[in-house]
Amino acid sequence: MRYPTPSTTKPSESSRATKHPSRSPKANAAPSKGVHARKHVLKASKTRRASHYDPKPPRITVHGLPGYTGGILPPDAVDPRPPALPLDGFECIRTLGDGAYGHVLLVRAREQPNLGKLACPGSLFAVKVLSKERMKLIDQKYPADTNAERMHLSALPWSPWVNGVVGTFKDELNLYLMLEFIPSGCFYDVIQTRGPFDAATARFYFANIVSGLYFLHGEGIIHRDLKPANILIRSDGYLTIADFGHARLDEIDNGPATEWLMIGTPLYMAPELLCYQHMTGYSVDWWAAGVTLYEMLTKRTPFFGMDENKIFKRISSGKYKWPKGLRVGASLKSIVAALLTTTAEHRLGVKDSVLDHPWLENIDFDKLDAGNYMAPWIPEAPVPTQTWLNKGLPPPHCIPGLKVCVPAVHREWDDRLPRKQLPI
Repeated sequence: MRYPTPSTTKPSESSRATKHPSRSPKANAAPSKGVHARKHVLKASKTRRASHYDPKPPRITVHGLPGYTGGILPPDAVDPRPPALPLDGFECIRTLGDGAYGHVLLVRAREQPNLGKLACPGSLFAVKVLSKERMKLIDQKYPADTNAERMHLSALPWSPWVNGVVGTFKDELNLYLMLEFIPSGCFYDVIQTRGPFDAATARFYFANIVSGLYFLHGEGIIHRDLKPANILIRSDGYLTIADFGHARLDEIDNGPATEWLMIGTPLYMAPELLCYQHMTGYSVDWWAAGVTLYEMLTKRTPFFGMDENKIFKRISSGKYKWPKGLRVGASLKSIVAALLTTTAEHRLGVKDSVLDHPWLENIDFDKLDAGNYMAPWIPEAPVPTQTWLNKGLPPPHCIPGLKVCVPAVHREWDDRLPRKQLPI
């Protein structure tokens, strides 16, 4: 396949798209390398015929150990799992920011007996606080969104590309979703402070996003709100996808079209989220990945507008420009153009694998998954328990299930960051 090339670019014979020999269609059929192969395996397992032999006598499992029918428990049964994490075993020490449906707090495990290794004293976790009243309103408007993030994250195996869930709690006012704490901030801040990136740096970060999306899509999950602000940077410089408040499962029927319209952040919305298309699904994540790649290279989004109507009009047209004076190779322009194709079924990632594109031919994704590449930038994040607070702590009555830890005087929030003056 010839990948689309912007009309302003005339690729030479040497830069013409060619497939890497190690990434032929046959090699790409491995479960770890493509979504379609994994979906084929899952489909085959569902349609596999049941055994014609008589089923074994029913047995039960008690505390992770084989049990007996009739409710008789083995006398020496010991639960091998650590005790459940109690909400009152943590204290709130910082406000981290806001998510899709609630604000995010930093909590620390308190000194308590009989806690497992996961919650040893001093362990830090990120907790997303969801108001029950607000969730009721969301449930009335978007019924499928209420438990989307908890359901999807809890069903996933652990992966370095996803901000995993640790536990869930509730009290009389809120629901709490405890996540892995990633201390180095979001990718948006990295782009704004260290961008624009050169091609090699952008290739590393984009390969991280590709690996994360292939993991999610292989597990049947569509993120639907992919953007740099929802991508976290780990302490080793690799990226992790977070905030699954708008996620959906990949199903044969993705539900009514109204559940896919106007979902996500306007600057990163795919055309099919403005006007439903037949192939709406994984395509929306690959469009957002293309917008993010363009943003890495330019520090701006390709379809920026002063208001949402202008943004949506430019997205529907699919027309964008590269900044004057920016030198971008033909292969790099080609992958951006292929990802920002307005027709979902013709978009790279849907019609063809992103792994096959020549711009990524030098990336060994097995090596990347193992973390054997050196990141272009290793963050030096200060210890969050020793820096002053840049946001106020929530009042104790707003999070009754959590204890609010009062910081030392020299760490209290007093809005000492200089405010930016607005233009006149």
